[in-house]
Amino acid sequence: MPNRENLSATITLIYNGKAITENQIKILELIAKTKSQNKVAKLLNIPPSSVNIQIKRLEKKLGMDLIDSSASGTMLKEHAQDIVDYHNKMKKRITMEPLIACGFICGEVGKILFEDIIISSFDNILKLYNMDLLDIIGIDDPYWSYRLGDPIPVVYDYMVMVYKKEFNTKNLIGIRYSPHRIMWKILKNHNISFKITKVVKSPFQAIDLLEEGYSLFLNESFTRYVKGDYIIKKPHFYEYTKHTLNFITLNNNEETILKSIKRKKKEIENKGFQVVDSL
Repeated sequence: MPNRENLSATITLIYNGKAITENQIKILELIAKTKSQNKVAKLLNIPPSSVNIQIKRLEKKLGMDLIDSSASGTMLKEHAQDIVDYHNKMKKRITMEPLIACGFICGEVGKILFEDIIISSFDNILKLYNMDLLDIIGIDDPYWSYRLGDPIPVVYDYMVMVYKKEFNTKNLIGIRYSPHRIMWKILKNHNISFKITKVVKSPFQAIDLLEEGYSLFLNESFTRYVKGDYIIKKPHFYEYTKHTLNFITLNNNEETILKSIKRKKKEIENKGFQVVDSL
């Protein structure tokens, strides 16, 4: 694998199917700072007419005006400023060290361990992983922890039942890439018949669906997000649902994780987690 320090990258934004180049973004960014096309031209060492041509071409491509010109100067319209802000946000994400992404469940621990993380569905995390942009990943599904690397078990978690009136194992919500893989195995081992009638990408979506009468096995650490008159109950096989929330490191950042766990252990425990014994 090449050394990331020797690599550089540019970002091409796609807006309504149309590409905006890094150079066009740079012109918009400088206009926002200088409020003058002439000053932008001087900074880029190009004729003022070239700046104006670039702006006109981009406006035609996107089908919208990007600037307002008046006696007081040239200003970006709101949607043009949004484009610049989004570009800078993405560039920061790519260049920051380390880049950390967590699933929704592991994100509850990740928010304690690290200052800046991405919390998203595993589908999105996998895209970043395949682009070699990630340094540390918190994965909700233990199976995928072992597929992507050598997992570091950080905390223990359990599964509980959440429902509106009656828990129905024939009307369950499944959450993709979650510890539900463990739950389905436990139900089979206990000869409990069950049916997954709805599958969603996040536990937040699952919680919202409870109002429609679905039943849900949910990570106990995530029950803080259950609002309203729902019943939260431990199943009789509660102890069997014990599992770890794992992190993996992709660029020799294991020491970063271990130091953070040691430093934040009390805070982690105050949030109701049990730190893995070996840490």
